[in-house]
Amino acid sequence: MTDLSPVTRRTLLLGTGTVAALTLAACGGGSGSGASDAGGGGGDEEIIIGSTNEPTGLQRNVGGSSGISETMSRNVYEGLTAIDDSGEVIDLLAESVEVSEDGLTHTFTLREGVTFHDGSPLTAQDAAWSIAETISEESLSARASDLRVINDIEAADDRTLVLTLDHRSASLRFFLASVTIVRDGDTENTSENGTGPYRMQEWVQGDHLTLVRNDDYWGEPALNTGVTFRFFADETAMNNALRAGELDLVIQQESPDQLGQFEDDPTYTITEGNSIRKWVWTFNNQMEPFTDVRVRQGLYKAISRDAILTAVWGDRGEVIGSMPPVPEPWYDDSFAQIHAYDPDAATALLEEAGATDLSFALTYVAGSTEELIVQQIASDLSAVGVTVELDAIDDSTWYERVYSEKNYETTLMNHNNPRDVLWYANPDFYWQYDSPEVQELAVAAEEAENEDAQTDLIHELAEILAEEAPSAWLFMSPQIRIAREGVTGFSPDKNAEPFYVASIVRESA
Repeated sequence: MTDLSPVTRRTLLLGTGTVAALTLAACGGGSGSGASDAGGGGGDEEIIIGSTNEPTGLQRNVGGSSGISETMSRNVYEGLTAIDDSGEVIDLLAESVEVSEDGLTHTFTLREGVTFHDGSPLTAQDAAWSIAETISEESLSARASDLRVINDIEAADDRTLVLTLDHRSASLRFFLASVTIVRDGDTENTSENGTGPYRMQEWVQGDHLTLVRNDDYWGEPALNTGVTFRFFADETAMNNALRAGELDLVIQQESPDQLGQFEDDPTYTITEGNSIRKWVWTFNNQMEPFTDVRVRQGLYKAISRDAILTAVWGDRGEVIGSMPPVPEPWYDDSFAQIHAYDPDAATALLEEAGATDLSFALTYVAGSTEELIVQQIASDLSAVGVTVELDAIDDSTWYERVYSEKNYETTLMNHNNPRDVLWYANPDFYWQYDSPEVQELAVAAEEAENEDAQTDLIHELAEILAEEAPSAWLFMSPQIRIAREGVTGFSPDKNAEPFYVASIVRESA
């Protein structure tokens, strides 16, 4: 079992001293610093945000749960680089970077005047420590394998960090955006001491996570006094809280059936933006019968992705046939047709593979959207003689059993990461797909000398995945947010994992 202590606790009060918990709208019917009737203008308000994506723990550089990066990255913790709301890689704690002619030496100059929340100055040694921790053998970071192209880390002086690579890495600045920089010696389980525009104040598991503005921030200060993320088990409860005036903003609306109550009400704003959110039904590729490509292809052809998408989103969203979402340059809509719904072809492939009377479990995190999807999958597979045992678990159990221990047959997950197609080149990732051809293409893409060459290579990689079906990619969700009237400053798009909150304001009534 992964040890998340001491930061994973029922109630967490953090800071350099004793910090009192903020009064939440959930506790006081919308008074005090909550979202409802507080006075004052922009900059004097606390913003209350509703989410169904609570972190499973507060380990910073860890895969398997997007809740931690959504709430804490760019807000509490920062990296040398970041991915902005448009999906572009920007310099953050790094002021600049120089790359040697052979592409193997990257020299970063850190910004002046950056301090951690405890007041200590940021140094290159802090950055070196943080990167070394992320690429260590003990690291649980989903990007660790990508960053292990780094073979030497040197803090040349307080503001100069030199990274030496084994080979060119066209995506190094992108990969570094996932590395949160902490003080030299601070470990995954002991530090909430970041450099971001907010300090973490409190996390009450199952209820809320509160951030307060860092008034000593090195950059532009947050436009609000703080943000509380309130967590809900389902969309109905979250939307009821929004209607009751307890929330300012809902990060993601998962149910189109619930949009009607807001669509004709001028006191709410609904935005629909770009999305990288993909629903993926994946196979354990090291477990029989999923080691046989014909079985995977047959199961993929047996399910109607159009019916699944319609059940969940009606006429919104996009059916996909490989991992890249629409905003990424290696997306190709023709991939969705490679294993289009064809029960007869599915039956023939399963018979050819000798996979008759097939039965297996589908493990998923319990939720209303998940139920719609798994029920449709089970029904479609039953029509071709396949029995599916539905295995609903919670987030923490999924992380331990599926992501960490890889103890599953098939699983459903909503992936929220950019460029995660490259994880299929890592045979140790939880789907355990081991393709030398895909691995070679991933390396070649990293060594590419320009973006066009890299795009072509990753497109070729994605096409192999679409053919071999190590996963069954279902659809891309629309990115829908709902805000109360007067709440502005948030991006409508989901092009990166973090939800940056420093620019959000609420006009007073």
